[in-house]
Amino acid sequence: MKTVLITGGIGSGKSEVRKYLDSLGYPVYDCDSRTKALYTEVPGLVQRVEKAIGVPFSEVGIIFKDAAKRKALEAVVYPEVLQDLQRWKESLDSPVCFVESAIALEKRQFDGTYDEVWLVKAPLAARKARNPKVAERISSQTEIPDEAADIIIDNDADIISLHRKIDKILDNMEKTDLSKILSVSGKHGLYKFLALARGNAVVAEHLNDGSRTCLDAHSRITTLADIAIYTSEGEMKLKDVFLALDKALDGKEAPATKGNDAAVKALFEKAVPNYDDTRFYVSHMRKIIDWYRDLKQFASLDFVEEEEETVEQ
Repeated sequence: MKTVLITGGIGSGKSEVRKYLDSLGYPVYDCDSRTKALYTEVPGLVQRVEKAIGVPFSEVGIIFKDAAKRKALEAVVYPEVLQDLQRWKESLDSPVCFVESAIALEKRQFDGTYDEVWLVKAPLAARKARNPKVAERISSQTEIPDEAADIIIDNDADIISLHRKIDKILDNMEKTDLSKILSVSGKHGLYKFLALARGNAVVAEHLNDGSRTCLDAHSRITTLADIAIYTSEGEMKLKDVFLALDKALDGKEAPATKGNDAAVKALFEKAVPNYDDTRFYVSHMRKIIDWYRDLKQFASLDFVEEEEETVEQ
């Protein structure tokens, strides 16, 4: 199950994104409301917090001005939130879920709990108008850099515009983004990019079985969006090759690629009759058919449209 983190500064509109997703029927975990509920549900939690921060629970708001007390509270509360989040995720039967949190990105305790980040942004003036507590609390929150997010939602207009932006993102979620599908030299199958790790390593998920791995900076990684084949009329993007194969197969299964070179070549002669046989070989065809089969089974041939031409040989 894919977990999407919805985050952003106070007053940015991330809660409105959560509410809209909830209205559409998506499972959404609200870290703020669940944390408040845990104070009632978890026996002794309030007393543990009071002991940690040294003031009555009624004065817990002091953490927004006192970094030491905030850290002490987090050490007590975050483990409870993480356990609650894990129980919630295990109860779901859904291909995707959403978690709203203002602080998960900056707190290492939450590392590994999400696969994708949606950052909701808004001009400071708009944030202050939406929430009177922005001026008070903004100094206690770290501004999230754009590069930390997979998707940025600019909430700089009305609510209808925000909903339309979310609809478009959700539509693309059903599609395959070839810029995030990876081929790794020496490794079988395809991987889906999840995140960058320290030292320019890549956290990726095997497309077939969902197993995760960390690919170091020395791994020879290529995205499928950066691959093209040679034809007599120039280069043909891999996306278009996949679609041509699907059309040529017309609902039939792709041929086995081992020991079946004649059938492999015949398929490409039908799908891409103008391929350049002096530079595009049967070994390339076999690999592309294997990739096609994996995408067909474990992803989709409905591709995200590329915003820029990035195809390289």
